[in-house]
Amino acid sequence: MKTIFCLFVFLLFVSLSFGQGESFLAKEVLNQKPENPSDRYKLRHPFGLVYGPDDSLWISERRGRVIKVHPVSGMKRDILNIGPSVKFTNSGTSIKQDGMMGLALHPDYPLIDSFFIAYAYDLAGVTKVRIAEYAVKNYTITSRSGNERIVIENLPAAVDHSAGRLIIGPDRKLYYSIGDLGANQFALRCNPNRAQDIPTSAELTAKNYIAYQGKVLRINLDGSIPADNPTVKGIKSHIYTFGHRNPNSLVFAKNGQQQDFAGAKLYSAENGPAEDDEINQLIAGKNYGWPYYSGYRDDKIYQYRNWSSAPNCSSYPAPGAEPECSTPPPGTVIMNESDTLLPNAQFPMRTFFTPTTGSIACSWLSNPTVAPASIAYYGFDNRIPGWQNSILMSTLKEGTVFRLRLSADGNSFEDLPNGSDTARYFREENRLRDIVIGKDGISFYIITDSVGQTSGPTTGNPNQLNDRGAILKYVYNGAVLSIDEPVNNPGADRSFVKIYPNPANQFITIESKRNVAKPIQYHLYNVVGSLVKKGTSTKDLFTIAAMDLPSGLYILELRDGHDIKFTTQKIFIQK
Repeated sequence: MKTIFCLFVFLLFVSLSFGQGESFLAKEVLNQKPENPSDRYKLRHPFGLVYGPDDSLWISERRGRVIKVHPVSGMKRDILNIGPSVKFTNSGTSIKQDGMMGLALHPDYPLIDSFFIAYAYDLAGVTKVRIAEYAVKNYTITSRSGNERIVIENLPAAVDHSAGRLIIGPDRKLYYSIGDLGANQFALRCNPNRAQDIPTSAELTAKNYIAYQGKVLRINLDGSIPADNPTVKGIKSHIYTFGHRNPNSLVFAKNGQQQDFAGAKLYSAENGPAEDDEINQLIAGKNYGWPYYSGYRDDKIYQYRNWSSAPNCSSYPAPGAEPECSTPPPGTVIMNESDTLLPNAQFPMRTFFTPTTGSIACSWLSNPTVAPASIAYYGFDNRIPGWQNSILMSTLKEGTVFRLRLSADGNSFEDLPNGSDTARYFREENRLRDIVIGKDGISFYIITDSVGQTSGPTTGNPNQLNDRGAILKYVYNGAVLSIDEPVNNPGADRSFVKIYPNPANQFITIESKRNVAKPIQYHLYNVVGSLVKKGTSTKDLFTIAAMDLPSGLYILELRDGHDIKFTTQKIFIQK
């Protein structure tokens, strides 16, 4: 009988979940007080966002700060502030692409309470990047001296296309992305593009990493070269993949409990020029084609117009648009994609967007790129229907999160129920810099740029940003695929709390021990996973009104004042 009942609930649940569609609660600005929307602390040019195993949001800011934010209350704590040591470039009302960038927690965090950070610094007038490790203190660290362990430094950087994404893989290696440093465009038009270059043995011995432009690196935690790194053009170095333009997004496919597993695949989103933003699967030793290819090798729009090859390049004015949209100086080498055959080339899984014929709009805000900024992997198989094994990509120009679902083998994308392989979410006038997923599988956190422009979604107002320097929180409130307690709940301990009566009629009583951190948060879900009641209490004994709820099965989840879930229990309401 129990089996039949469970099957009935499951079938009822599935039918309702797919019928209701995807719905989210209203956007919450986490760093804004609800009672006074003008009262908030703004992030100062945020770059990296991590949802830590301590149930905190970790954020890096380009100005040289790392902060830790509570994902419910929005309360923040400064962890690191080394602004004077960080090379950060203003440009009028905008900023350049240096400063403090990628952030990753130690793979054994919180057992080892430290994090890795990548930041730009000045070396005799040249911008470089170092990756360093800092232990978390009970005070804000404001000095590098005595606090910083340098992992690797002298990495190339610039004011454009520094990329700068830093993650730790399931193999306990650091992965760090570096763009082409803006070579061959705008003010940097006469700099040769080195995305295809490989360092010499002598350069590696001297720790001269100038050839690491346009690469994704794989680095031991002590900064050394992993023994199993690929050999590229006869050289083994930190290089994992090469031929990139601006790969500012990296993610490994992980399971829903956010635990790494062997064989996880690595994905990247990459900014294209005036077309061909890319999503790539990164495979050791592969060549991703830039600057000879943009997107696919199809000769549709892109040409490699090598300004640096022109005699007296610097005597010609900088182009006002992307190189393929500008007339280059006399003597410039111009190549179609089919003119070059690159050994070991790897082509994108997906491009955004490739015009099929004709020309493109050469204004940055009107050309067909979306400007990817970050990607996240949705691996939960028991939460939002149809989302398992999806890639989420936040964008700057579009102010949108794209969702694409991976095939079972992870090598391509499948069509979604809308008939396309993409769906869009949370679209408005914001530049969405980074996105992470909460451990509940239904909460999504996004940080937004402080300055910049978007291409919409409204027209005629491209300079408007709705939420500058914000932490946005979106919570899915449709049906979920499981009403069972999530697997990843090590803190659950019902000895801390009593919940009665069960079945309940008019009230549900919660009685917690005094040492449970307050306020206690409660969330009550119905059988199809929709939130029907929520609230907080600072008392050890309180009640939840149930007289307005229909009879049936409910799930009660309790979290303490640190936003750590300490119990989940099935409740029957019987009238």
